[in-house]
Amino acid sequence: PKDVNPPQLLKVTPNNNIKNFDRLDVTFIFDELIQINEKKNVFFSPYSKDALKLDVNKNKLIVSFEKELTANTTYYMNLDEVIKDVNEGNIVKDLEYLFSTGSTIDTLTISGFVTDAKTSKPLEDVWVGLYKNDTDSLLYKETPKYITKSSKHGVFSFSNLPKESFYIYAIEDLDNNLKFSIPNEKIGFYNEKVLSQTEDIEIRLFDETAVADSVKEISIDSLTISFGKLIIDSLPKKPLIVELIKGGNIIYRKNGSNNMSIDSLTTGIYSLRFIEDKNQNGIWDSGNLINKITPEKVTLYPKEINIRENWDVIVEWQPNL
Repeated sequence: PKDVNPPQLLKVTPNNNIKNFDRLDVTFIFDELIQINEKKNVFFSPYSKDALKLDVNKNKLIVSFEKELTANTTYYMNLDEVIKDVNEGNIVKDLEYLFSTGSTIDTLTISGFVTDAKTSKPLEDVWVGLYKNDTDSLLYKETPKYITKSSKHGVFSFSNLPKESFYIYAIEDLDNNLKFSIPNEKIGFYNEKVLSQTEDIEIRLFDETAVADSVKEISIDSLTISFGKLIIDSLPKKPLIVELIKGGNIIYRKNGSNNMSIDSLTTGIYSLRFIEDKNQNGIWDSGNLINKITPEKVTLYPKEINIRENWDVIVEWQPNL
């Protein structure tokens, strides 16, 4: 029968979760012959470019440290899908290694989520970095101390952190250099310095060159098309833009007020979004990295809106803006 099982880890030297680590390498021993599957999946934190060298010898993976380790620091190594067997190519998943060069292993965390500033939808595979210092040229010149990637639901999480505070930035990183070097790369940042053991941090990724979408009028034949009405109730009393979307196009945009009524809507399925209009110019505005301007916040109504013939659909909802 065909072997469908990935190589099994028999032993790792030194042991996982070791303290006072003083070695130059770590050896993983498996139950069968192995080979490299994908080196780009190697993840090492705190971040240091080209810090690890991988060598395979039969059933052994030797990971060598190419740069000197920092004293009294907790390190985390993730080798998910880096190794596979020789015969069938079965991939080893969830291979991790944790150690400390000091007498304790740090256990604090920082977590949150990344969304697209313009659509408010979660973003996957966005690099999120923790920085000790904050300067105007940070994303242009420096690399983060800790990095992680957002999941398919936009969630990011840093683990095994010391009790310190950090600045948080995120980048789409189209050219894989962890720096803001392409004008239309999406970037984002959190406005405040964050202490370890903080959660629910929202970072909105924006394209500095992005502009608001235009409103697209729908051609209507009043003799054959049915109409309904949408009533929006209990909006917050702050500068607000209301946009109604159908078929991926914005078909209605208006400055919000406490109560709104949108009449003569063609029947069908719509979505609704609200924009915090900070500069009160009537359209969504992107952010700016150098001037530390965050994009105007967009919030999606969580349900589809079904407009039916001769019906009044009432939406009562306070968007979190």
